[in-house]
Amino acid sequence: MKQRTDRFPGAWLLACAAIFLWTDLSRAEPPYPPSPVIAGIDWQFDSLVQHGAGSDQWPCTWADDDNVYAAWGDGCGWDKAGPKHSIGVTRIFGIPPDLRGEDLWGAGPGSGFGKPEALIAYDGSIYMFWTRGRSKDDAANTSIAVSSDYEASWTLREEKAFPWAPDGFRVRGIAQFGKGYEGAMDDFVYVYFGFSRANDLYLARAPKAAILDASRYEWFTGLDGAQPLWSREFERKRLAFSDPNGYIWHVGVTFVPSIGRFLFSKPHYSPGADRVDPEGDRSKVSGLGIFDAPKPWGPWTTVYYEDRFYDANFKFTYFIPAKYLSADGKSLWLTWSGPPEYDNVNFVRGVLRLE
Repeated sequence: MKQRTDRFPGAWLLACAAIFLWTDLSRAEPPYPPSPVIAGIDWQFDSLVQHGAGSDQWPCTWADDDNVYAAWGDGCGWDKAGPKHSIGVTRIFGIPPDLRGEDLWGAGPGSGFGKPEALIAYDGSIYMFWTRGRSKDDAANTSIAVSSDYEASWTLREEKAFPWAPDGFRVRGIAQFGKGYEGAMDDFVYVYFGFSRANDLYLARAPKAAILDASRYEWFTGLDGAQPLWSREFERKRLAFSDPNGYIWHVGVTFVPSIGRFLFSKPHYSPGADRVDPEGDRSKVSGLGIFDAPKPWGPWTTVYYEDRFYDANFKFTYFIPAKYLSADGKSLWLTWSGPPEYDNVNFVRGVLRLE
């Protein structure tokens, strides 16, 4: 007797629908609509190069001596040639994939003394915000360090840089422009703040000459039409960016002058991730979101948003160094870190698909 294959067509359809629905709901949805300028990014994973084995974090900035300076934590730097430090700085020469690093400075024992948050360079000095203590400590705060000799030596301040901020409300990134801050939109530095593993980020600005003075910071409080509003009252701050899927440790923001857009890069959690533990299930923190906007405060749109960037391993500190942008703005290099598999700094080339 011929076997019937359509005995339970309704059940089969329901099963297919359930699988489709589960697949759709298991993906983290981007928090902003698609970009009207950039259709997407094509990653050239065969370009991947790695350096600095055993050291993580690696936020960076482009100084006016035409070199990139990057800060790392819990390691020995670019070549593992020196002693292990809790925090250190490397000068990076060249353009990927042809790079060379020179480790300049380190402080603290192997771990626990501090971790880098963000750097910015201009007028012959480099400023670094850093976490005093363990970055996994949700109550740890931002301190600041300054180098006026291209990071050969540092003035390392250990006091809380922003005394009016609640504990754990730390610097997460700084908007980057060209070499030594060339091409900046004005004479302010734009700094992003937030709590660990949270959804929301806030934006403050300070005059370049007053980056060390917490009393001079003004908070983004919203828009009056298209014009941003600012206030020195911390309580009046408003969101500059938000993603229900959160972030961890750092965000990167870089201006691309040829297309007039800021690119905002950050990790995010996939659905069901543990966001209570500082690292949780690392396989659920392998996502990457890249967003764009005409201003540091938005309005943001989505360029790229995937739960697994490259693979399922733990990743964070996504940056797009301004020095490595092509002249036409269509090509970039993305960096990231993330122990144990990516306990280093990674560089991969991406090509923008413009609308």
